[in-house]
This record gives sequence, structure tokens and C-alpha cells, in this order.
Amino acid sequence: MSQLIEYPAFLLEMSQQMHQQPSRCTAEPMWQVRCKRYLITEEGYNEHHWEIADTEDGCVLYHSDICDKTALAGWLADNDHEWCKTWLVDNDNTDIYHDVSQSFDEVFIHEFLQDFDIESNYDALPEQLKKFHLQETEEVVKTCLTEADARAFIARKQHDYPKLYTYVESMVFCPQMIELRNWIMSLTKPEVAA
Repeated sequence: MSQLIEYPAFLLEMSQQMHQQPSRCTAEPMWQVRCKRYLITEEGYNEHHWEIADTEDGCVLYHSDICDKTALAGWLADNDHEWCKTWLVDNDNTDIYHDVSQSFDEVFIHEFLQDFDIESNYDALPEQLKKFHLQETEEVVKTCLTEADARAFIARKQHDYPKLYTYVESMVFCPQMIELRNWIMSLTKPEVAA
């Protein structure tokens, strides 16, 4: 006499999800939630980009991929008027002081944004500002049996991480995980398209 086993609803739902989700051309797919992180490296060694940061508060003022000097110019105007004056004089911008309709900070920022070549002159910046070279890494945040579970994690926890995304990794050569996945999938039949 065979005994009928009742499986929990979440296992049946997981089984259906496994049948319906794309494998992304990967055998025995396992869904990962990943994000990109950046680690300090040496110049030219697996370098993705570089940044100029205020070493006292850690604030990034310039990012080489974005190439926007506005935050850097604003920081200089707010924190080091002497450096700004010297830079203006050294770059023959002394005649700009005669425009009384603009403040010194506005004049400096305007000239800095137009004339400062950050690639070749970052060494001339105040000592408090340092250039850091960064390499890009991928971090696995969570591993799930279904795409739905991975997406639910992203919806719930995106605010705690850099931009999260899904990635499919193969469980090939993991016989116990493959056996578990196959057993879960055996609980339901794949839906046939009409």
C-alpha cells in the first residue's frame, strides 16, 4: 500500500519556477545575485578607472570614467582659496578679477572647468587630494535555486548594495546539487506551450 506524500507549496512553486526560468544557455543553472566592487590597485595593474578623493573625509571629487570636474572645482573653491588664487595667477587669468558681477568662487570654478587639464596636472592639486587607481571586481552576494528568488532578494535589498544584477552559474561537477535540483523539478511537470 503506497502512501501519498504531500509536498509543501513552496517546493511545488519552486519546481514550477525552475521549469519556466531561462537557463541562459547554462547547464544546471544556479542563480546568483552579484554587484561590482572597486579595489585600490597600482596604476596600470588591472586598472578600471581612477578617482581623486579628499583623504580627510573620503569624498570622491573626480571619477575618470565620468570626467566631470564640477565637484573638484567646488571643493577647491570651498576649501583652498590660496590654491585657487595661485592657480589663476599661474594660468594668466588675473584679468578676470575685474568682473564685479561674479564672486571669486564663481570666477575660479568657471576658469577651472574650462582650463584645468586633470590628466596631466592632478599632481598640482593640494596634498589633501589623492589619486587612487581602482580595479573592478564582481562580488557574489547571494546564490539561489531560482531566478524568482534572486530577483526577490534584489527587490528587498538593493538599497544596501551597489547596483545588483542576476548572473547564472553552472552547478556542473556538483552532483548533490544537481540531484537536488532534478528532484525538485520532478515534483511538477513542465508546462507545454499551446
